[in-house]
Amino acid sequence: MEYFRIEDELKYHGKRYQLEKEIEDMFMHEGYTHLELSAFENLDQLRSLYNKLKKEHIVKVYGGSDILVLRTDHTASIIKNLIPRWEPGLKLKLFYNSDVFRSSPNGEIKEIKQLGIEYLGEAALKADKEVFGLALQILNRYDQGFIIEVSNSKFIRGLIEAMALSEEEIEHLKDLIDRKNRFELVEFSEGLDLPEEIRNSLLNLLDLQGDLTALVKQAEQNYLNPTMAEALAELMELKTFTDKLGYSQHVYFDLSLLMELDYYDGLIFKGYYPNSFKEIVCGGRYDSFTEEFGQKISAVGFSLDADELMEKGGA
Repeated sequence: MEYFRIEDELKYHGKRYQLEKEIEDMFMHEGYTHLELSAFENLDQLRSLYNKLKKEHIVKVYGGSDILVLRTDHTASIIKNLIPRWEPGLKLKLFYNSDVFRSSPNGEIKEIKQLGIEYLGEAALKADKEVFGLALQILNRYDQGFIIEVSNSKFIRGLIEAMALSEEEIEHLKDLIDRKNRFELVEFSEGLDLPEEIRNSLLNLLDLQGDLTALVKQAEQNYLNPTMAEALAELMELKTFTDKLGYSQHVYFDLSLLMELDYYDGLIFKGYYPNSFKEIVCGGRYDSFTEEFGQKISAVGFSLDADELMEKGGA
């Protein structure tokens, strides 16, 4: 962000400092501990993550024989350092306040200020409720007109597993779903040898949005394997929790929801304010991703875009 007047710049940074302090206080009140992170990562150690990113987003820094990258994701940095040293029975509640870096199409480096939490080692449902509930509280604090999109990645994963696609076909299909491109989705399905019930589930996927009770009934009328059914059951449990908190009018269920980083394997969510086209908060469960670093543990978290929250949340 650029400023013409020095006073405007100082005023903005003062307000952002206050905002960050308020959110950090909320984290600490819930028992989260601050964690400092390095700005640099070894490319080889996080190869699986960076294979999921668009290559133009990665900022490389060459340091001797190693290829380093500026940090593009806090979650990967945290679990890369902690999981190899993980001890049975350990439970950690961590928060961070630092930057991630992305390369823009014109070659400039974009610096994004993020705050976020990671809850590691706790039973899945308990941790999901706490993390999701905290995201709701923060969004509600700065604009009570917020909307949060919610899904469970097991639903799409279960459907894709039933289709027996190649990796290339899976990536193409996810792109069509993410862009909500119904016409191309129909074309894509016509080129596959799919049982009719699975094809119908795929073509109805983009309609599975809105009230969860109604869309569960709709989903149950089509193909539904155990993985997909598990996703629906977990979402119903989460709905009961959010209803009790009084946030039901803010929660929008969308079973076609996908995330930019494809390492989630359960709850996923993105939160917006009425005048924002970019998510303020995003997060979810990523147990399987921890397994890539030595062992599979319960893991869930979210990140907040501090500048987007400042601009759109009226902070």
